[in-house]
Amino acid sequence: MNIKRNIKFIMILNLSIIIFLIFLLNSFLFAQENPTKSILVLNSYHKGFLWTDNIVKGIEAVLEPEKNNIKLSVEYMDTKTTGYETEYKKQLYDLYKYKYRNRKFDLIISSDDNALDFLREFHQDLFPGVPIVFCGVNNLNISNMIDRKIFTGIIELHSVKGTIDLALRLHPGTRQIVFVVENSPTGTYLWNQIKGLLKYYEDIRTTRIDNSLSMEQIEDKVRKLPDDTIVYWGTLHRDKFEKYYAFEEGASRVSKASSRPMYGHSVQILPYGIVGGKLLGGFYHGQIVAEMAQRILMGEKALDISVLTEPQTQYMFNYEQMQRFGINISDLPEGSIVINKPSSFYEENKILIWGVIVFVALQMLIIISLVMNITKRKKAEEGLTESLQRERFWADIVRNAFVGVATGYPDGRLGMCNVAYQKITGYSEKELQTIDWNKILTPPEWEESETDKLQELHRMKKSVQYEKEYIRKDGSRVSVELLVHPRFDSNGNVERYFAFVIDITERKKTDEELQKHREHLEELVNERTVELEEKTKKIEESQQALTCLMEDVNESRAELDVLNKQLQAANKELEAFAYSVSHDLRAPLRNIDGFSQILLEDYSDILDKQGRHYLQRVRAGTQNMGQLIDDILSLSRSGRHTMDKKTINMESIVREVYDSLENELKDRKVDLVVHECPPALADSHLVKIVFTNLLSNALKFTRTRENAKIETGFMTEDGHTVFFIKDNGAGFDMKYADKLFIPFQRLHRAEEYEGSGIGLAIVQRIIHRHGGRIWAESKIDVRTTFYFTLPKS
Repeated sequence: MNIKRNIKFIMILNLSIIIFLIFLLNSFLFAQENPTKSILVLNSYHKGFLWTDNIVKGIEAVLEPEKNNIKLSVEYMDTKTTGYETEYKKQLYDLYKYKYRNRKFDLIISSDDNALDFLREFHQDLFPGVPIVFCGVNNLNISNMIDRKIFTGIIELHSVKGTIDLALRLHPGTRQIVFVVENSPTGTYLWNQIKGLLKYYEDIRTTRIDNSLSMEQIEDKVRKLPDDTIVYWGTLHRDKFEKYYAFEEGASRVSKASSRPMYGHSVQILPYGIVGGKLLGGFYHGQIVAEMAQRILMGEKALDISVLTEPQTQYMFNYEQMQRFGINISDLPEGSIVINKPSSFYEENKILIWGVIVFVALQMLIIISLVMNITKRKKAEEGLTESLQRERFWADIVRNAFVGVATGYPDGRLGMCNVAYQKITGYSEKELQTIDWNKILTPPEWEESETDKLQELHRMKKSVQYEKEYIRKDGSRVSVELLVHPRFDSNGNVERYFAFVIDITERKKTDEELQKHREHLEELVNERTVELEEKTKKIEESQQALTCLMEDVNESRAELDVLNKQLQAANKELEAFAYSVSHDLRAPLRNIDGFSQILLEDYSDILDKQGRHYLQRVRAGTQNMGQLIDDILSLSRSGRHTMDKKTINMESIVREVYDSLENELKDRKVDLVVHECPPALADSHLVKIVFTNLLSNALKFTRTRENAKIETGFMTEDGHTVFFIKDNGAGFDMKYADKLFIPFQRLHRAEEYEGSGIGLAIVQRIIHRHGGRIWAESKIDVRTTFYFTLPKS
């Protein structure tokens, strides 16, 4: 036994010396290949400030200074408590100039605005030529203010929209968002940012809770929120009594009181009551800036690394709040980080489990080595029987190993088998020792391949590894992977085998499923390729057809230009004719009207009643004819007027036109409702003519109503703004609506309502000249509504 102890001590001592020498050699080679890099981290704020501390931790997590031979120096400017005045800045300059006068840095990392401002001003004097990577900077225009040959980095941006979009997806029934944002400068900046995003959520109601309430009032308000509401925590450090609340206290109180889930944009409040969101955190910020620093240390230039202007945020969630509001982990975006999640037994004991596995494996290797050594010395160890060797071997090593272990002999017999091996085969140890493993356990189709492997083992005199199947006791098959190690006798012949067996049935099933998915994916790719080729062919045919169509369109356009010129000439001739006719007719009409008036006034005592009636009808006819000529000229002018399009206020024009119709409002009770209307791009003079005609018609056809009502406004239809004028007048039969805008067409008798039938034709021509359209809807003796469109401002 003393000999055994001495041999064991010598083996352990030799192994320790070899490991020590290997360690020294690796350390020497690493030091030669990786010279020390010197990095300065300059922080704007003080140590202990959570944001700054997390940035430094993120930098250290990526750079791993001790492992990667990096000397990391960390400075804190402490400007949050001390301020950043000129005198303090000068003192910092003097301190760093003296402190680092003999120090050369390979790279500088700065956090937040004041550190970057300091380096922009003094880096050429203090650290000439040293590349600088910044983070935590809020100035979106910083790229235009730095020397890009020296500076690069990350701009600090919150993902407010990303968090809101995620919350609406997790709560699809949301119709209201309550924002908790105080009226401080930071809160005002955040609220302006939020208001700029509300255009994306027009169908969502928004409410703001600020520091005009006490904390108790805020808690009471969120406690009574309806089920269609979510809460967004922005910032709130003081209530209306100026009582200060740290972010963890304020967020925790509001979250506990709220009946609805609360989201936010900062990692700092994640443990204190928010469900989560797309969060900005100092640790992740530090990791990103450290990765950019690594690229520069590897030889990449700062100029070639773009300044990151997108939010560097992560999806992060609080498992406790998810459970509270019924949110499943499967609902979260891929790659989300979840805190407070209950750990599995493996996660809680991972180090212990792997320690045990490594320990067992090491023990197995050590014992196998000892067994081989003992085998060489067994002739010298009298009185040690083979039975005792097996008992000690199996009792101390593999009886409870998690992999199957068995010994076999070239004649097909099995020796000792551990519990795991018995479970794999379905036989007990005694049953296994009575069967021929080569005939009973091995399927016929596997005999040849296994024989080849064992022959290779005999030939190469080393372990072999291969896969096969076992036939279990119940007749089922199990897929296994074996590592077979030979043991040789003194003559160099295989005395026995040591087999280490792993059940890989589930792995094989997974591989088969994966192969099926691969084959299916290849089929889908082939199908999509064929479809793409067919679609490409169709697109090429469509392009040829489109080319032919464009040639036809160009020919038609040339013909249309000729027709337009002919039409313009005809219109000019028609306008000249209308003007000439109206001018030539006005003189005789004025004579007829004037002489008729003289007869009625100077000779009325000579004329009888019927004569006077005839003269009055003559005068009415001439006046009507004069009005008709005026309307014809108006219709002509509406097409000739040179349009001066500009943005106009529709409400102002409606009220101006309405006030100009004072004569038609005498002794009448008319309720005019003018709704808010958006501006339009149009000619104000022509639009006044449109409203004059439409309002006049509305007043005319509501004449019989004791309480007339006229309403103007707008609505949105298919993305277009539609203006309307509605009245509760006489109305008309919709089957005659197609005649409504035809000149001289009337849908009411002249005895009931005066007019020439020109007004609506003028309105239609003006609307069409603006590229719009006009139509009407009516119900007899109930209402009439005219709709028209104009270009948007």
